[in-house]
Amino acid sequence: MNKKKSFYIVFFIYIISIIFCENSIPLQPILIELGDGWFEVTSSAIIENITPEQARDIAIEKAYKAAIEYFSGVEVSGRTSYIQAENKCVIHIDHLSKLTNQISQGIILEKEILKEKIETFGNSIYKIITVKLKVGKQSGEKDQNFIVQAELNKEYFKEGECLQLSVTPSIDCYLTIINIMSDENVATIFPNEFRKDNFVKAKQKFLLPNEVDKINKVSYELALLSEKEEDTEIIKIIATKKPVNFQLNADYKTAFESLQNWLITIPRNEMEEIDLQYYIYK
Repeated sequence: MNKKKSFYIVFFIYIISIIFCENSIPLQPILIELGDGWFEVTSSAIIENITPEQARDIAIEKAYKAAIEYFSGVEVSGRTSYIQAENKCVIHIDHLSKLTNQISQGIILEKEILKEKIETFGNSIYKIITVKLKVGKQSGEKDQNFIVQAELNKEYFKEGECLQLSVTPSIDCYLTIINIMSDENVATIFPNEFRKDNFVKAKQKFLLPNEVDKINKVSYELALLSEKEEDTEIIKIIATKKPVNFQLNADYKTAFESLQNWLITIPRNEMEEIDLQYYIYK
């Protein structure tokens, strides 16, 4: 089924639902294509054993997924955005972070929540959101010979413990390493003022921190965001065949979007990326 036909079918179902059931809940995202990569998507999530805020995040994630799949024609299979910590409490990792490793299929470049509400349908309560999204896509195909292996020293960290990272690329490349926090704040941790040269040779193990860092008393001690008992964050490793100079936006509210817009300018065969997720607890 082509995109145009699929769109008209979805839109027709949406119109019929409005006519015959004014209070109907869009159980599947309703998508309207606005042109130039922009979409308006209405989505919902049931508020059952979760907070309204968590339902809101699920509804937004469903909207993102629907827009990307429609834009790219490829099903998005990324990891779930809700994970279980050691004490079985639900921790949220932002839906945008979840989709950062999908740039060859499509990523959300801009977003705006147009409206949101809570409605009851039958015996269930739903969070409904309408969001305006701009989707972009990376050009080119993956270089199958460009492989990056990476690992952290552990997956679960007690607050105050230090993170260590090792990266081994299959070819000569340049590394940029970014920390993505659950509030969408992002920070470049490599290259840095102590190690400005980010060139790494093929099959050479890169360490962060390394022995020179330790001499300079550089460490990556982990801390929870204020008022959080536990959290999850991502280390994003970007390896490129050519040197790049990415400067994060100083405004943390738009820094993540600037990261996404930068990544999409790099052809897919020129880069490789890995997301390593880890957990912090009190």
